[in-house]
Amino acid sequence: MTVSLSDRFFIPLAVLAAAGLIWGAMQYRPLGQDPVVTDTSFVMEGSALAQLIPGPGTEVVFDPAAPGGPVARLAATATLEAAGSLSAGVGAVIPPQFEARLPGRTIDVEIAVSNADAELTELGIGYFTVGSGDTGWRMRDITAQGGLLTLRHDIPADAPLGNNDWVGIWPDPQGAGRAVAIRRIEVRLVTETSSNQP
Repeated sequence: MTVSLSDRFFIPLAVLAAAGLIWGAMQYRPLGQDPVVTDTSFVMEGSALAQLIPGPGTEVVFDPAAPGGPVARLAATATLEAAGSLSAGVGAVIPPQFEARLPGRTIDVEIAVSNADAELTELGIGYFTVGSGDTGWRMRDITAQGGLLTLRHDIPADAPLGNNDWVGIWPDPQGAGRAVAIRRIEVRLVTETSSNQP
């Protein structure tokens, strides 16, 4: 006997399942070195990169023996367009003690990245609050030589706390499995007042 759900039931169940997968992924914390957290910054590098979490449609492999030091190799198996709002990509979870300092403040996100495929020329980065105040995906150019990608964002004063803010990276907007190498992720409080950059 075959059971078939109508769209009226299937679509809400699919959305709930995807939301559950995202929430579950954000609760996972691998063992190993923790990111460095101070009053003004969150830094993930070295063996702490093993704590990056792949969201639906993405994958991550930690390479501790990469030339020049440890990296996390990220790839996407789905297009950014297909993922829509159902995935926040490969992410670094912001710990609650740092997240609590952010509402009403401006942050800079910096990601040290290089591509492993010359045809891959851009990736998406974003800051997600699992509520109001997400940046959405911002596209940035990348090269094999590497560089520092930046994102400035104003966190709303009423941003909810305890929801595990997340720095998201979508490594390949076309979902062709092309890899990027991440060496460092930093979120830093900005002391001067300034507006968002695109």
